[in-house]
Amino acid sequence: MTPSTERLERLKKQEAQLKARIQNEKAKLNKTANKQRTGKLIAWGVAVEQLLADDTFQAEWWKLQCQRVLTGETLGRALGGK
Repeated sequence: MTPSTERLERLKKQEAQLKARIQNEKAKLNKTANKQRTGKLIAWGVAVEQLLADDTFQAEWWKLQCQRVLTGETLGRALGGK
């Protein structure tokens, strides 16, 4: 193997290692972002659930807003299978 071929092989190996490190970092960032989004969704879910449990809250208004924004299966899930 010539010196330039060896150098090329070494560079290719470094490139593969860097690509693997980049993938790992991207995965970490995605995992963190997903955890934050899940936490935010849970917090909003709790807030909405408490609003719906309040007797003074107008559930019909909420239902109309959901129908305006959500569709199909998602709407059915949001309205509790109704």
